[in-house]
Amino acid sequence: MIAELRYYTITPGHTRELFDQFTEVSLPLFAKYGITTHGPWLRRLTKGEQMVYLLEFADEEDRATRWSAFREDPEWKAVVASGEGRIPLIAGSEIVELTR
Repeated sequence: MIAELRYYTITPGHTRELFDQFTEVSLPLFAKYGITTHGPWLRRLTKGEQMVYLLEFADEEDRATRWSAFREDPEWKAVVASGEGRIPLIAGSEIVELTR
């Protein structure tokens, strides 16, 4: 099993917008492509906030296949296109890979 523990540092003032997009668009698309998801959670930092969630995959091939399908989905491509030219919701990110 491979898990991705994802930390997204949120652009100040965009917490609700990011969480709404994640729950209304990303979570249903993850489910559509069989990506097991835990979260999201809000992590408050000394300066700022992060959205944290965990994704699970059977192995490297499974992860590559599911991420490819997700990224090619027309609904996801529309979300990406709608954000072009706007202030990004995510100021930075860290992905920690966990295996067992």
